[in-house]
Formats: sequence, C-alpha cells, structure tokens
Amino acid sequence: MAHVETNVAIDSFQGKFKRDDRIVYRTRNGKTHAYAFDNPFRGTASEEQAQTRSTFGEAVRQASVILKDPALRAEWEKRYAAYRKHFRRHAPTPQNPKPNNHFCSTLRGFIISTLKAGE
Repeated sequence: MAHVETNVAIDSFQGKFKRDDRIVYRTRNGKTHAYAFDNPFRGTASEEQAQTRSTFGEAVRQASVILKDPALRAEWEKRYAAYRKHFRRHAPTPQNPKPNNHFCSTLRGFIISTLKAGE
C-alpha cells in the first residue's frame, strides 16, 4: 500500500483506470492509497463457473426486460415492497451468531437474486 499525493485527476478517485490495470486506488478518510494486485489465475473457466455466469447473465437479461415493461415492473415493485417490509436484520445473538445479513437494497438486485435463485 502506498500513500498517493492527489492531484485534480485522481482526487477522491476509487477503482482502476482501465480493466487490466494492476493498481487499485482507494480513498479513505480523505487520503488516497494505491494497492497493487495480481490475479494469479489465468486459465479458462470451469464448467461450474461457466454455468454460474450463464445463469447470472440470463437473470440480468430477464430483469432488464421486466424493468422496461410497466406492468411487470409494477408487479415486481409490489413483491419488493413486501420483501422490504418483512425483512428484518437481527444483531448476532448466542443462539444465532451468524444472522442473515443478505439484503437486496435495489429493485433490480431483488429481481436478479430472485430469478437466479429460482433456477
């Protein structure tokens, strides 16, 4: 990790400048740091990975269609409202040290996770 003296170009910038960049910039507490990383895996995706990517891609495409259609979107907004109303985050307790903290904070994320879980 290195502290970066910021200029106008990277002031409060976070992330990579390009897709295959090895340096990631993070801004925390007003200070920008640069992290170098290297992804050691260079092989092709396994069958399981390819299936997961395919399933997720199909769910994203279906969600895009749903969000463009006003009738379908209204139906999903009702389902999402019920989901938000009944979802409760609980603090860890001795009986439940790992509560369910997965929560879809957007309608699009809710649609994608619901479609992906259904397959």
